Parts: sequence; structure tokens; C-alpha cells
Amino acid sequence: MIDAALWALTAGLALVTVLFSFGLSPPGTESIPLADKIGHGLIYAATFFCFLLAAVWRPGRGDGMFPTRGLVFALGAVAIGGVLEILQEVLTVSRHAELGDLIAEVLGAFGALALHVWVRRS
Repeated sequence: MIDAALWALTAGLALVTVLFSFGLSPPGTESIPLADKIGHGLIYAATFFCFLLAAVWRPGRGDGMFPTRGLVFALGAVAIGGVLEILQEVLTVSRHAELGDLIAEVLGAFGALALHVWVRRS
């Protein structure tokens, strides 16, 4: 049941990421310096950490379906971020691809991977 909840949470966070990428603007991003970049990093970290717990390894359950694929999945998360940035530029008039956003996404995904590795070894 916990695995199902983790998969559902991962899907929900991924959906929020796509909605914010192409339509909705997160509240407060205009008034707080770097809020947009911090938001990118946090949503990628949260989504990817939930994914790692569901797919790779979780305390109390042990290995998931893909116990050795954390790094490959991190690279995939970054690739997805890059594709979303490009699609923003192509498909919207109000959103633009930004290198800073991609850097925040990389930091979020690899931060989640580092946290996951640390928790797994503890």
C-alpha cells in the first residue's frame, strides 16, 4: 500500500510540474528573489525522491523494481526537464526556456539522488 501511495504521489507531483511548466504560475514567484529557481529545484527533488523510494529502494521494504538504476533515472529526470524547457519555448508565448531553470532541476534531481543514497546507506 505504501508503494502505491508513493507511485501516486510521484505521478501527482509530476502532473503539478507539467501544469506549472505550461500554464499556472506558482504564487509569489514575482515578489521573492530566486523563488522560481528554488521552486524548480524543490519540485524536481520531491518528485524524484518519491520516485526513487517507489522504484529503487525504500526503508522497510528494501529493493524495488530497479535497485541499481538511480543514476540512470536521475539523468532521465534531467533530460525530461530539458525537454520541458524546450517545449515551453515552442508551445507557449508566456513561458521561455531558461538555463537557470534547468540548472535548478539538475540540482534538485541530483540532490534527491544524494539524499536517497545517504538514507539507503544509513
